[in-house]
Amino acid sequence: MNIRDLINRIRASLGLKREPPNEAVLGFLRVLEHVRAEELTCDEIFAALDEYVEREIDQKDAARLMPLIREHLDLCPECCEEYETLLHVIEETEKK
Repeated sequence: MNIRDLINRIRASLGLKREPPNEAVLGFLRVLEHVRAEELTCDEIFAALDEYVEREIDQKDAARLMPLIREHLDLCPECCEEYETLLHVIEETEKK
């Protein structure tokens, strides 16, 4: 899916029919560029993953407390796999 399709899906869900002008699409891309600048790298995720998982296990709202990690996990299959593995290992260890 490209950016224009994404924008059109959002507009359709809001009941807006007209296609956005190119300037609006370019503006949206500029906003996304700034948001991406705040994104964590996979190395940073791996360094903080144990803390994130511990907060989840302790039923603290890890996604709210560490939103950039949750966002990265939603977008990165490799980090998400590492997260799920770590979560599973800790949960199984605590059962014993």
